[in-house]
Amino acid sequence: MKLRYCTRVDTRFPVIFANESFVGEGTVVNVSVPGCAISSKKPVRSGSYLEMKVLLPDATLPLSVGLARVRWCDGRYFGVEFIRMPGDDQVRLGRLVRKQPQPEARRPSLEQYPYS
Repeated sequence: MKLRYCTRVDTRFPVIFANESFVGEGTVVNVSVPGCAISSKKPVRSGSYLEMKVLLPDATLPLSVGLARVRWCDGRYFGVEFIRMPGDDQVRLGRLVRKQPQPEARRPSLEQYPYS
């Protein structure tokens, strides 16, 4: 069992992601400082790179991820590692993760996948 070094919290944040050949949308289902898991009907490939905009519930500006790498894919779920993000957005993400309530039970199917 691989232990995580960062807190991961369950979320339901809309996300728009893109690379040089497509644009997709989905839902961030959990997030930590180094990455997140996304549910989407748009298929992506493991190892590909994306740009992302995460729409936060209490913010006027989306959280911007300039570069993220897809680390795993499983059906309509995939996990990304954040590689490049503006400093202000890194701070916002850290605050967001600290403020979110910690659930008692998590979806086992998503726990098995490392993205950080």
